[in-house]
Amino acid sequence: MHLLSLFATIAAVHAEAPAPTHAVVVDVYDGDTLTLNNGDKVRLRGVNTPELRPAEAYGIEAREAAKNLVLQREVILTYGEVKRDGYGRLLASVKLKDGTDLATHLLELGLGHLFLIPPEELDVTTLRNAQQIAKAGGLGIWSNAREESVLRITSFHANGDGDDNRNVNGEYLRVCNISNKPVELNGYTIRDISGRSWTLPAMIVPVGHTFKLHSGTNPDRYSGEAHQTDPSRQLEVYLGESRQIWDNTRDHATIYDRHNNLVDERHHEPKNPPRN
Repeated sequence: MHLLSLFATIAAVHAEAPAPTHAVVVDVYDGDTLTLNNGDKVRLRGVNTPELRPAEAYGIEAREAAKNLVLQREVILTYGEVKRDGYGRLLASVKLKDGTDLATHLLELGLGHLFLIPPEELDVTTLRNAQQIAKAGGLGIWSNAREESVLRITSFHANGDGDDNRNVNGEYLRVCNISNKPVELNGYTIRDISGRSWTLPAMIVPVGHTFKLHSGTNPDRYSGEAHQTDPSRQLEVYLGESRQIWDNTRDHATIYDRHNNLVDERHHEPKNPPRN
C-alpha cells in the first residue's frame, strides 16, 4: 500500500473513535506530539514546537520539557470544534490535574510559538502573554535569529493529492504569524526555487494565527473575501495559478517583506506527510 494511502486508512479508522477526556501519556515524540495509553496520538493545541526531523534548534529541549511534565502522568484533554486532524490525531489541550497547561509551559520556556488554526476556541490571552515574556527574555527559540522574523512557514505541501494540475489548491504552505502584533501581508512576496515571484494580497494575520497559501484560485471568491480577516475562520491566500507551482521532487519557498527583506524559507523534498 502507498504510504499516503496507509496514512489515510489509519486516519479514517481513528476518526470514528471517541475522543477521551482523561488518559495517561505513554510516549512523547516531540514537544507537541504525544501518545496516550489507549494508542491515540495527540497534536497539542495552541503551540508549534521545533521539529526533530529535520532537526531544528531547541527541538530536543522541547521534547524533554514535555516529557518532564506529562510522561507517565494522567492528563485532562479538552477539544475545540475539530477533535481530530486529517491524520486521525487528536487535537487537544493537555493539562495536569493541578491545572498546569502543557502548551503554556512550553511557550513560557521559549520552546515553541503560538499556533492557531481556526476554528479555534482557545482563550489565547494566557498563551500570548507566555510567548511575549519568553520573547522579551530571549529564551529558547527566541535566541535564534530565524525567530526574529514575523512569519514562519510551518509546513510545505508541495505535492497535492492526485494530479497537481487538476488539484492546484492541493499544493499549499501553512504560514504562522509568530510576532507580538498583527501582520499586514500587503506587498509581501513568495518565490520558488527558480526565482518566480508572486505578490501576496492585503490581509491582516492576527497574532499566532496561520494562513494557508494555495497555488490556485479561490473557488468561492466572495466567501473567501468575507472571512479573510475573521479570526474565527481559517485565513486563506490564493496565488491564482491554473497549473501547479511547486516541483514535487525538489523546491524551495522563500517569503520576502515589502522591503525585499528575507522573512522565512522552507525547503521541500519528498518525505512523510507534513505534521502541521
